[in-house]
Amino acid sequence: MPSGLQPNNPYTLFLIFVLLLLSTNPGVDEKLAFLKTILLNTQQTVRSLQSGWQTWHNTMANFYRN
Repeated sequence: MPSGLQPNNPYTLFLIFVLLLLSTNPGVDEKLAFLKTILLNTQQTVRSLQSGWQTWHNTMANFYRN
């Protein structure tokens, strides 16, 4: 059996749900693509904030050491 369809795999139910949505509503793929774009942009924003915070923290740590 493929690894994505094992009964104990937590993504199996999600995969079945997505396939059901795609089969019943053809416009769902556009909505899922939009959701993917939002999630990827959010991920990039969080990474940028994390990087900026880490840089600020390192700068302040060096400032107070000297």
